[in-house]
Amino acid sequence: EFYDKVKQWYQRRVRGLTSLLVLDMLVGRRGLIGAFVGLMCFGAIVYHTRPNESGDILVEISSDESEETQPAGADSIVHHKMVDTEQNKQLVDTELREEEDPQQPGVDQVHQEPPPQQQQQQQEFTKPATIPASSYTPEPTIEPRGHHEGAPIPSDKPHIGDSWEHVKDTHDILQFVRGQCEKYGLSEAEPGDVRKPRMLIIPNNWRDNHRILYSSNPKTGSTSFKKWFTRIQGDTRPYEEITGVHNMKKYGNIEDAWDLAKSKTNDPDSVTLADMIKPWYKVGFMRNPLTRLISGFRDKVLRRTKDGIKGDMINIDPSLTMESSDAEKFAAFAEGVVKDTIHNFHFVPQWSKMKLCDFPYDIIAQTETTTQQIVEIQKATNLTQFEFPGSRSDNGFDSVATVHLAHEFYDKVKPETLEALYQFYKWDFVVMGYAKLSNPNFPYLDFNQDFEKEFGPLVYERDSPNEKVRLGPLG
Repeated sequence: EFYDKVKQWYQRRVRGLTSLLVLDMLVGRRGLIGAFVGLMCFGAIVYHTRPNESGDILVEISSDESEETQPAGADSIVHHKMVDTEQNKQLVDTELREEEDPQQPGVDQVHQEPPPQQQQQQQEFTKPATIPASSYTPEPTIEPRGHHEGAPIPSDKPHIGDSWEHVKDTHDILQFVRGQCEKYGLSEAEPGDVRKPRMLIIPNNWRDNHRILYSSNPKTGSTSFKKWFTRIQGDTRPYEEITGVHNMKKYGNIEDAWDLAKSKTNDPDSVTLADMIKPWYKVGFMRNPLTRLISGFRDKVLRRTKDGIKGDMINIDPSLTMESSDAEKFAAFAEGVVKDTIHNFHFVPQWSKMKLCDFPYDIIAQTETTTQQIVEIQKATNLTQFEFPGSRSDNGFDSVATVHLAHEFYDKVKPETLEALYQFYKWDFVVMGYAKLSNPNFPYLDFNQDFEKEFGPLVYERDSPNEKVRLGPLG
């Protein structure tokens, strides 16, 4: 109908060309030529506008290149189909948000096939929509990710055993942590009471006997663990297709679990957090503070800026440019963290927000040995049927690469800044037993360290549990 109306309008205008000759006497030859050229241009557009076999209107727009100069195989026509985009808003699942932001809008908890009408509309797209990445991703200095043949080990560096050589027994880890908490007076909870970690997550189908409670800690593999939760909840998509895992609305409401605990007693007001979590298997993950800081730097700075420079880094080192090495940029970043001019909860000490001394974990796993410890978690929770996402430390490749990457980065950090980092994160090292960079066991646990020799007098300042180490101008 649209085509017929346009055609009729154009034909009437062509028939009216005769009457335009009369205007020659009024507007002159130039005006007449201009009107005629404009009419012909519009006619060309109408000629290229026609319905296809299905009745859709196709507007063909010629390429700027002629047929002779058009590359072989190139498509010189862009087809714009008129489709109902309102019904296709849910076809693209994007995750353009900061990690672990509970304020983001919700997304579907379990992947479901779209209705037949929506499937048909998906097929009508001539090309799937491309969503740009949230930020620029630079090339890494040394590939730190898993699933590769391992980064080459520099000949001047000592042999570093893979993660299989450094797995510690869960009972030994818990006993060590509780001993350190008691030794240095780090517990703040009353006897028999517990303190809630910053973020607790449970599956939304926890009533199906999936009583696993996860204390989320960013930059310790939380994305992989949350993807595993979506699998437990019934999402069968390949892990690489699962996004939006840091949206808390995907998971169970812990208040419902609390209500269940209260319903089983005659005195609901007496139910405490300690009572509620007793039937649950409680999982926490920690990571060596030095490698965790590198991970945070690469994620929050290198990935999210084009030049790899953010915040106060340029003030700390005015010589920084886009061409500066990642290690040089990291040195300025690390100084900003200890000076407290660069803030992000991904960079703060872990032990306090995880409540290591005040929460009864059943396992405190390490990012460095995820591959081995996740098997223990699966068996303890009867969830072995749900495959865990591939770990970045598979076969120890990532751990080895991370060690050499850490040496490369921290070699550029000023000695006084590195010492300040140790003081900033000292309770992460002391409570968990993590090894310093100079320790042959780095980045794993070493319970045999002389912690007071390594970190100086260990006195916990209760009024400032996450003490900020502030430095004056350095060098």
